[in-house]
Amino acid sequence: MNSELKRRELIRIANEMHDVTNEETRLFISKIQQDLTELKPGVAFVGQIKAGKSRLINGFIGRAEFLPSDVNPWTTVITDMHFGHPSGRTDGAEFHFFDNEQWQELIAEGEEMRKLFADEEDSYKREMIEEQVDAMKNRAKLRLGASYQNLLGQTHDLPELSSDDLMRYVCAGDDPTDLDDGEDISDRGLYSDVTRKAEVYFELGHFPFPLTVTDTPGVNDPLLIREEISRQYLKKADFFVVVLSAHQALSRADLKLFRLMQALELGQLVVFINRVDELNDGAEDAAKVKEDVRKGLKQALVGSEIEVLTGSAQWAHYALTGDENGVDHDDVLAWLRANPALMQKYLDGVKDMKRGDGPVSREAILRFAAMVASGLPELRSYVTDALTLGTCGEQMQMAWQHLNSFAKGELERSEARLRAIGQEPVERGVDTLSNNETFNELRAMITEKSEGMIQDMDDVFANLRGVMDDTVGELVANVVHGPNGKSPLLAQGAATELDFTALRERMRELIQDATQVVRQRLMHELYAIDMHSNAVLQTLPGWEESENGRMNTSAVRWFRPDTSALSRGITVELRVSWLSRLFSKKSYVARANEMITQEFEMIGDDLVDTARTDIIERMETVLNHHQALLAGHFDDDRRNGAKGTNTETDPQGAFDQLRRITGELELVYGPANFEDRLAEAAE
Repeated sequence: MNSELKRRELIRIANEMHDVTNEETRLFISKIQQDLTELKPGVAFVGQIKAGKSRLINGFIGRAEFLPSDVNPWTTVITDMHFGHPSGRTDGAEFHFFDNEQWQELIAEGEEMRKLFADEEDSYKREMIEEQVDAMKNRAKLRLGASYQNLLGQTHDLPELSSDDLMRYVCAGDDPTDLDDGEDISDRGLYSDVTRKAEVYFELGHFPFPLTVTDTPGVNDPLLIREEISRQYLKKADFFVVVLSAHQALSRADLKLFRLMQALELGQLVVFINRVDELNDGAEDAAKVKEDVRKGLKQALVGSEIEVLTGSAQWAHYALTGDENGVDHDDVLAWLRANPALMQKYLDGVKDMKRGDGPVSREAILRFAAMVASGLPELRSYVTDALTLGTCGEQMQMAWQHLNSFAKGELERSEARLRAIGQEPVERGVDTLSNNETFNELRAMITEKSEGMIQDMDDVFANLRGVMDDTVGELVANVVHGPNGKSPLLAQGAATELDFTALRERMRELIQDATQVVRQRLMHELYAIDMHSNAVLQTLPGWEESENGRMNTSAVRWFRPDTSALSRGITVELRVSWLSRLFSKKSYVARANEMITQEFEMIGDDLVDTARTDIIERMETVLNHHQALLAGHFDDDRRNGAKGTNTETDPQGAFDQLRRITGELELVYGPANFEDRLAEAAE
């Protein structure tokens, strides 16, 4: 069963479970349904302009000429292409316009992003970006005239979308200030300067689950504001495809982009080296470029393993359209011969084509060969597999775990009720008021314990912050001032590289040690809550112990802190000439020490804040699930024979329905133990 079928099946099962669960459990199930319905991961294509990004996206989505690739630069705004959107919309587009506040937020957020990787150039960017935002407003006023002011903050919703429409909103267009007197302004780019984001809607197509594919402006765009838009979007994507050109792979700008992405979404990216069809020696040159990129990434991003794929968007374009312009079929076949796995895929595909009805044309075979050689099928499979195992898979497995636990618990209670009905009259002596009071006391106990656990972990994290700051101050000073009191910043030369690897590793150890302490204390308290709850349950008439009634602590047990902030770049390239412009020569070592210390302290704060937020969220998930399970044991209507519920009016029907639901859940993920799968993934 593929991911999309699993998602839909879980939503359907969750909907059926509303009829056989209590009110509190239904609230929890409704949240699961909402999360599953809105599950729509996004993959963003990023890279320098002229890397062939737009044509590559066209091949990835299977729509050869959707994004025009002959306009440079094409993309000036974020363009989200939704496939199988949860709203059900499958055509048309929405174009959202900036307002004055959003323009200012763009500048302010850009300032925060530049602090992550401060360098000599970034020190002067804010002023330039402010000037370019003003220029965007002025161009828009010239293009739009009196309608400019009314458009700010609005949205244009087009039920159908043509290529001309797209070019009006997203393409750069001509600068009206460069036109001669009397020359008409082109429609191309009419709204581009005020368009904040474009959203285009399609059917699910060949993707295995709902997906958003995003085209971004080039990261080395001459207009810094476009680069700024791309950089800020990195915080919102689930997965990145970094497009490099085979002619100029892994430049300094590329490396800076990689460091930023690593800091924001560690591990969620793949590199695609495009335009291998333009290399002189084909596969031989491509292998060298690929190896150089791997070595460069390994050196620049210590501890990261990034997959590098190669191919040609031009070959995919020909495969989709039949346009042979710029395609050498001998090069395509040579590429297949140099890659045995691709050649086998090509040969197998041709055999399948010939087994069909009717003759197969030479052109069809050549186009199939070009698609196989293009690398687009491998790229699509890699991205969807990574999302299936990552963002999508984790959320769906957690949803399945909760639904399965609820269903089995309700099934056991339903079976016990049937046995009681068949053997002797149902006990009616349960005091409803007492039952409610007992459940409320348990809930109050859980709330009190939860507050105590949060206070306890805050004490641990407060101590960690102090230790982290002391460590940062000591180790930064050792590096900046030098081991013998001779600062590397005073050495002769154009640039000085400062190595803070030891500090980063020590900070990683500190956050891991502290979260281990927090995790162990939480597990102890959660175990105590579970034992107390079950001791109370044992006093209920007809209670039977069940494994599905015990607290599921896997969300806390398998918690590991997110340390991606440690990959964040800081001011490690310090030029004496640059520093001397900022500070007097006597003070720039001390000021550099102060500046770097502040940056690492900010990283430390992010580590602690992220860990605290994540583990509290996991703790609350465990406790909410536990309370929902407890509610099933204290369902007053069921225990006191109230009419109107499915389980009491037709207990056999409820039992049959629950038995069917648990069987259907087993079919979704199989009988393998979920916690075992988590443990295997953690190893």
